[in-house]
Amino acid sequence: MPASDSAVDTGFDWFSPEVIRDPQKYDGMIREAGPVVYSPQYDVWATGRHAQIELMMRDWKAFSSTRPAFEEVGQPMILLSDDPPDHQRVRTVISKGMSPAVLRRMQDAFEQAADQIVRSLLDAPDGIIDGHTDLAKAYVLTVFPDAIGLGDNNREMLIRFGHAQFNMFGPKNEIYQQSMDEAFEVFEWVAVNCKRDMVQPGGICMAMYEAADTGAVTQEEAEILVRTLYSAGSDTTIYSLGNTLRALAEFPDQYQLLRSDIDEFSVRAFEEGIRYDNPARFTRRRATGTVDVDGTELPEDAKILLLHMPGGRDPRRWENPAAYDITRDVVNKHLGLGFGVHACVGARVARLEGVSLLSALARHVRSIELAGEPEVTTNMAVHGHEKLPLRIVPA
Repeated sequence: MPASDSAVDTGFDWFSPEVIRDPQKYDGMIREAGPVVYSPQYDVWATGRHAQIELMMRDWKAFSSTRPAFEEVGQPMILLSDDPPDHQRVRTVISKGMSPAVLRRMQDAFEQAADQIVRSLLDAPDGIIDGHTDLAKAYVLTVFPDAIGLGDNNREMLIRFGHAQFNMFGPKNEIYQQSMDEAFEVFEWVAVNCKRDMVQPGGICMAMYEAADTGAVTQEEAEILVRTLYSAGSDTTIYSLGNTLRALAEFPDQYQLLRSDIDEFSVRAFEEGIRYDNPARFTRRRATGTVDVDGTELPEDAKILLLHMPGGRDPRRWENPAAYDITRDVVNKHLGLGFGVHACVGARVARLEGVSLLSALARHVRSIELAGEPEVTTNMAVHGHEKLPLRIVPA
């Protein structure tokens, strides 16, 4: 139960299908209800305000990533969710695998693949494409598995695995159960394909095993890191790109601004897309002791959700937050890719993918617009599209 009489209950189920399909609306209501809000249904707290999210990301001692809400007991641990000092040890390993030097070697391949995929869509009948399937997903599933060294050609399994893993971040409701029922063969596939003898030499996954050879991590930890790459490396980037493509279609003046100076605005367009419509609905924290958050006292072991989507549109932090504006000073200032010791370890890869694809699009496509009603995914912890009908006009 909440430790303060000032706790606010929103009165709706935070994980119903209606809510998770429209998190900007409902999580925005949580943000406006108070600095921190309590759900008696789940015995979980949440904040959707930029300042509180930054505070909790900054202070890992008071707001731990270990033993979070809806913890999946019995599943392999996610090493990157450990707190220091263990966190730095494994983070150093995976960061080296995705270092700027490594990405520089990948950049040409990323840019060439983006160019080829965009050009292949220019002759689509009536200019109609699916921005999710034909563009965002097709691109990420071309470059990311090659970058990490996935040995199996069934790349769609990465999407199915990520979808199941993110649904494990929520309560054990019907959405969770359906996701688990559909994921049985996926988990079997992962168990086989994250082994050392199944990954390709020279990729990021093999770098995890090579780090184990030096003693930086154990062989078991290396396999868990590979599993982490499989679960979190595709979905969020695909959804980031889809959400950004939709924003560019809905704000055509911003797309024309991007085309006017691609080198200047491609980075800003991707970063603003993450602020404007983050693919990660929330990350999770736990209060390590009794703590006051703007007049509301959270009890020790309080489970807390940091709601990234409404945080990106918090009017206390951003001027005109509901507008997608690529001139906004947002680079390294939004919290959409995490902050502090638990910042997204794959951010460099995601940014390279995002900038490469948006740059190719701006070079070859004169305009984009919505060509039908988008369909969003049903997932408790991530937000993006299943269908994104777009009409493109070649440059």
